[in-house]
Amino acid sequence: MGPSSVRAYSRHMLCVPALLAAAVTSIAWADNVAVIDLTGVQIRHATNQSRSSAPDAIDPHYAYAYQIQGKARGSGLILGTLFPNPTDLAVILDTLSPGSSAFLQGEACNPDGAHPIQATDVQVSGQEIILGITVTFAATISVGIDASDHAYFSLTNVVLSPSTLVGSLTFTEGSVTLIGLCTADFDESGFVDTDDFDAFVAAFEAGDDSADIDCSGFVDTDDFDTFVRRFEDGC
Repeated sequence: MGPSSVRAYSRHMLCVPALLAAAVTSIAWADNVAVIDLTGVQIRHATNQSRSSAPDAIDPHYAYAYQIQGKARGSGLILGTLFPNPTDLAVILDTLSPGSSAFLQGEACNPDGAHPIQATDVQVSGQEIILGITVTFAATISVGIDASDHAYFSLTNVVLSPSTLVGSLTFTEGSVTLIGLCTADFDESGFVDTDDFDAFVAAFEAGDDSADIDCSGFVDTDDFDTFVRRFEDGC
């Protein structure tokens, strides 16, 4: 930690007693979860699909965790043969594009704490020989929250070629879940308390990426200032 960081750290440490008195707060949000139902969504060549969580809304947070999950059944010569019964989405994606299921869960930073926000916007693609036929697959998958606080899912730019032989997939069940995270709960204990402050300071002093609270790509005094404000606010 450089001289400027030390000065910022020392300045805030003088305020710690007041911070701790105000910030031992349990995590409770008015609405920190939004769920999108994917049942019936199709993965079909040249067909765009979208879904919304409306009327289910989610309050603004500084960070989110998201997960896309579900099962789909195939139709047509190739996909119908491979997936005649509901199959996990991760298995399907990795069959068409090995390793592409990694994006199905993750976290998104929202430094402004406001909506709209795009949690993920991923392009997956692959070309595999399946049942003796070269199958080309591509799609753009986006998840986020719009200005009305509703979560959204979109599936666009879908390529399943040769489409007459490959066929399509239909979700028999599935969902996209977005969860608002409390960045002041640094140790993820479920509470905002002195342990969080200590954990952040340790990460900050070490220059660990987890201390990049403001999502600037750097760990600096702005992160310390940002964490202190959020710690004072609790969750």
